[in-house]
Amino acid sequence: FAPRWPRRVDEVSRMSGAATQISGRISRIVAVHSCKGGVGKSTVAIGLARALQRTGRRVGVLDADIYGPSLPSLVDGLPSTEPELSPNGRQVLPFVSADGLICQSFAFVARLWRRRLGDGSVVLRGDLVAELMAAMANHTRWGSLDDLVVDLPPGTGEVPLTLATAFPLDAAVVVSTPHALALADTIKGVEMLAKLGVPVPAVVQNMALFRCTGCGDVHRPFGPSAADALRARLPDAQLVELPIMPHDSGLGGSLAAEFDVVARA
Repeated sequence: FAPRWPRRVDEVSRMSGAATQISGRISRIVAVHSCKGGVGKSTVAIGLARALQRTGRRVGVLDADIYGPSLPSLVDGLPSTEPELSPNGRQVLPFVSADGLICQSFAFVARLWRRRLGDGSVVLRGDLVAELMAAMANHTRWGSLDDLVVDLPPGTGEVPLTLATAFPLDAAVVVSTPHALALADTIKGVEMLAKLGVPVPAVVQNMALFRCTGCGDVHRPFGPSAADALRARLPDAQLVELPIMPHDSGLGGSLAAEFDVVARA
């Protein structure tokens, strides 16, 4: 990434280190996880971060979904330039949104790599992906944070499992939809987190319903709510249903109350 950041993938493992070496004072690390792609996990991660901000907390977001980093698209106003480096070249400075959200994503760091390696895609073997993300987290100058929200890649395979164990997670929010297939995968994710000793205080069922603007009726395109099945597995978790919303209408406005519930959990 930089003069003292890995220039080749074989240097990643020598620089990753333990997750406890994350630069800065971070009071709490909360993961947002899903076992299926396309359920709106990254949107929920930003919504949660915004809700935590509204309580007066200083919040950072680490977009650790290396296969599909979404942070640049979800947070308006972030620069399209390369991130700056610390004077000693050992740390990268995160971008800060207009309202103070501290943001780091592989999409930003890859800009440094592309300058050195060319405009081609960055190709990594699976066994190096988690180490790369740990290196990125450790070499980001986070400063003092009340909360760091980590947007994990979906699934229960090697990469999300390794990342979940690499970060000293205080809690995890699980995102799903009410569809039966997504529910089965959600239970797998909950079981993985339980084995790691990570509490799950909230489960979000995204795209659970939509309200017709014409007649006002509520429709459930994925079928009935899976709340009862989830409560059987997670009796102490807060279950939150999010409706289908027009693009960009929910993160800061009409869904603020729902995300506030998730943040309080």
